[in-house]
Amino acid sequence: MHSIQKMGGTSALIAAGTFIVGLAMFVTILGDFVSADPSAAAEFIAGNQVPLYLWNIAIHIVFGIVLVPLVLAIRDRLQDAHSPLARVATVFGLIWAGVIVATGMITNIAYGTVAGLQASDPEAAATLWTSLDAVTNGLGGGNEVLGGVWVLGLSIVALRERLFARWVNYLGVVMGIAGLATVVPALEDVGAVFGLGLIVWFIAVGMTLIKEPTVTPEPSISPRRELPLNT
Repeated sequence: MHSIQKMGGTSALIAAGTFIVGLAMFVTILGDFVSADPSAAAEFIAGNQVPLYLWNIAIHIVFGIVLVPLVLAIRDRLQDAHSPLARVATVFGLIWAGVIVATGMITNIAYGTVAGLQASDPEAAATLWTSLDAVTNGLGGGNEVLGGVWVLGLSIVALRERLFARWVNYLGVVMGIAGLATVVPALEDVGAVFGLGLIVWFIAVGMTLIKEPTVTPEPSISPRRELPLNT
């Protein structure tokens, strides 16, 4: 129990780090890519594969991998609550991790395929990128329903069980609602609020798991009562 708590805490800090790295690259070297039309995006991919691979690995593959021990560490924290909501939230957290990793793998292949096609048929490369971007955006970028359900569900239970600081649990509730709101296409931009808020949430949760690891107590054994001897 102690080791999974520390592993989960470290994973939470790494998750926050992937968000920070992804955001930093988003607003600097990848600014032209994320706002480009399909033709310009395909051209950008062909000339900037290395930074795009690094960005994708950080925000999808690394994040998805470290999410698993974090989900399990929080599940162990909530096991004494015997809450159906906590169990459901755990399942959604693990599904989210799998979908995020899958998105990263698809995106890596997409970059290579589009870059290879760009040299011979730029129009086809742009068309292919439009299709692949819709798939990957739907899985892991355009909406945050899976992450929203996980964060909202466990935060509700954590409020009742006083698992983390009260402000952390309330932040989790707000971020969970923001994640669920992205299911509406017109509210897709709320995903940015979800991501920024999760940076703070991940750091707070990670520090708590590392500093305050809980250990399941051993079942107590009552001392054997000595019977008086008759004299």
